Amino acid sequence: MSRLLKNNPLSFLLLGLIGLHCACAQLPSPSAPAASQPLPIQEPPRDIPLIEKKWGDLSDKEIGNYGTIALEIRPDRWKHAETDNFILHFRRFTEARKVAREVEYDLWFVATTLGASRDQYARKSHVFIFEDQTEWNLFISKLEVPVWFQSFAHSEGLFLNVRQQNGIMDSHVLAHETTHAVVSRIYRMKHPGHWPLWLNEGFAEQMGSASVAARNHIPTATQERELQHATIPLDALVKTTQYPENPMKVGEFYQSSEKLVRFLMTKSPRERFPKFIDAILDGKTLKEAVAEIYGDQYKDFDTFEKKYQLFTK
Repeated sequence: MSRLLKNNPLSFLLLGLIGLHCACAQLPSPSAPAASQPLPIQEPPRDIPLIEKKWGDLSDKEIGNYGTIALEIRPDRWKHAETDNFILHFRRFTEARKVAREVEYDLWFVATTLGASRDQYARKSHVFIFEDQTEWNLFISKLEVPVWFQSFAHSEGLFLNVRQQNGIMDSHVLAHETTHAVVSRIYRMKHPGHWPLWLNEGFAEQMGSASVAARNHIPTATQERELQHATIPLDALVKTTQYPENPMKVGEFYQSSEKLVRFLMTKSPRERFPKFIDAILDGKTLKEAVAEIYGDQYKDFDTFEKKYQLFTK
């Protein structure tokens, strides 16, 4: 993923399409009670133990087609290590340690936000860390994805290009992608509904800002972008099932999705948001889900929509 340019709608082009595979997965509804505000004090330790292992000693070797393709690129150079929640494949320990620290925190933050219990995300995600642009380009050329992909989540796995031509992948992008992987782990194949595209990407964007802020003990608002291009009407937004082809429209879609999620999460008790997700995954429309979860705040959907339109945070 290229570095994200703040407030630039074109900067959303790459970020806008990387979660496509996650968006299409079937996802179950969490059964654990929602977390209450504020987040629990028990953060994961900052010094994450990263235990290097041989391939044969890894606790899980089911890496999928994309993982197999990745490890076939100069296979003699891949190293492997595990943390409590991830299995990392990398070239250099330096990059692996940084990624491990951040994804472990991001997983904790997202799971806590969703009120998920440990057993809901017990299976480890595989993380493939590229630090050579040429190798990344070769990897991407073997997949059915756009050639400009610069980091993405695929189901429960992460494929990261951490050293790109225009800089090192930033923490917001890493948190965004980790959110996709964590969501797939928590909501794994037990629910007939799918995460709508706007909810999938809007939640990942919001978590990208909120997780980085929490990890650095600063207000979330300091990490949030201004949503100057969040102009898609609610009705059109929730009906969007494919990413726009026009780069400007991609920016509008991402900002509009983030605005709706941010509005729901900041203007209502946060513990309701997982219940709202459940309602959406149960097949309810946005109007029906708002009435069920937030009906005591808004006398009707027109009131909800008017307050949403005035929301500028």
